[in-house]
Amino acid sequence: MKRDSTAGNAPTQAVRVTARDLAQRIGVATSTVTRAFDANSRISAKLRERILAIADESGYRPSAIARSLNQRKTGIVALVVGDMANPFYPALLEEFSLKLRQTGRQLLLFVVPPGGDADEMMPHLLQYQVDAIVVTAARLSSHMAELCARQGVAVVFMNRRVEDPTVWSVFCNNQHMAAEVANYLVGQQRRACAFVSGDPGISTSADRLCGFEQGLAMHGQRLMACVQGGYTYEGGREAAARLFSAGQPAIDAVFCANDVMALGVLSHLRMNTTLRIPEDVAVVGFDNIRAAAWPENDLTTVHQPVSQMIDCAIDLLGEGRPDTSVIQALHELPGRLVIRSSA
Repeated sequence: MKRDSTAGNAPTQAVRVTARDLAQRIGVATSTVTRAFDANSRISAKLRERILAIADESGYRPSAIARSLNQRKTGIVALVVGDMANPFYPALLEEFSLKLRQTGRQLLLFVVPPGGDADEMMPHLLQYQVDAIVVTAARLSSHMAELCARQGVAVVFMNRRVEDPTVWSVFCNNQHMAAEVANYLVGQQRRACAFVSGDPGISTSADRLCGFEQGLAMHGQRLMACVQGGYTYEGGREAAARLFSAGQPAIDAVFCANDVMALGVLSHLRMNTTLRIPEDVAVVGFDNIRAAAWPENDLTTVHQPVSQMIDCAIDLLGEGRPDTSVIQALHELPGRLVIRSSA
């Protein structure tokens, strides 16, 4: 029997072709090969075409890392995000990634675990020599923001208002929109309004509560109750259970700091009470996630200008560190009230 000469041999590994290898094969300088992959470089069209054709044949691709070392820019933007269970943030991540790539940059994603903060991963993140950091749904201390500033790394908070002149903030006009929700509910003859908050230590929830109270006060009303829902569906259900338990004052409108909690409130009211929506209780959310428009939810909510927020954040990436006052570092964009059958 003829022996298989290949039996027992280790599989061969493909050898990566370098720019130097390609240059030697073509008979040009290594720098010429590099310039051939830069559309803005000065090189004849004929030579560029020849280099690219042989590179394609050889399986050569330029190293983005090596190119970034020469340019002292990596083209990498880190996105630090928490609360990935909230559909608002995966949708934001998808659009942000697509728009960032259109600018020639690449995304490096860091997810903050529940209960964590961005500070814990910043030393590791900065090892990647990113050009900028976008933070959303996560906390970052002023100490870490200052560390980024000293290293020349711009920090942009998206969907957060941070009053720190060393970082940019891009956010919806939460306080104004919450006041508009209050005005709308009062106009619908609601007289006993409650608020379900997220994390009271985060600007978005605090601003929405403040604006809602101010809007009610403009009509001579006060907030009847405020309970925490932790930004989760389960938290929204539990908040509704507390608001509508026996012996509690009658509530005829609930405004939630995000849509996920509002969907939890709707679920509790429909499954555990005989209250009608919206006849007995109006429910309003914030964010306008896709599920808010589903027929079974049909949730009245505040639409956040996500596309505009992303565009603004990407524009700020090229601005470097803010060198202005806090007011000039804040970029507030208008939201929009979306009326559906829940209110």
